[in-house]
Amino acid sequence: MTPLDCRGCGRVVRVEKFSAAHTSIEWTFDSRECPFIAALADADVFGSHSRRCEQLRRTIDEAVADHELTESVLELPTAEQLPRLH
Repeated sequence: MTPLDCRGCGRVVRVEKFSAAHTSIEWTFDSRECPFIAALADADVFGSHSRRCEQLRRTIDEAVADHELTESVLELPTAEQLPRLH
């Protein structure tokens, strides 16, 4: 996973991009501490209790466009690596 500074709040998360539609984010802090997520929760609007931050999404999209973040290849185990069922 690649450390990435959010351009909205400056906090660091770890990100792995597998495709345009698949992004894995590992929060290095409690996501509720994100000022943008906290503001949504305080507003109590639909979807406000999710851990989605538009500022972070924009940061990830820009990092991909700037080639700071590249897509990872998801390696699946081979048949030999899978456990045998008896």
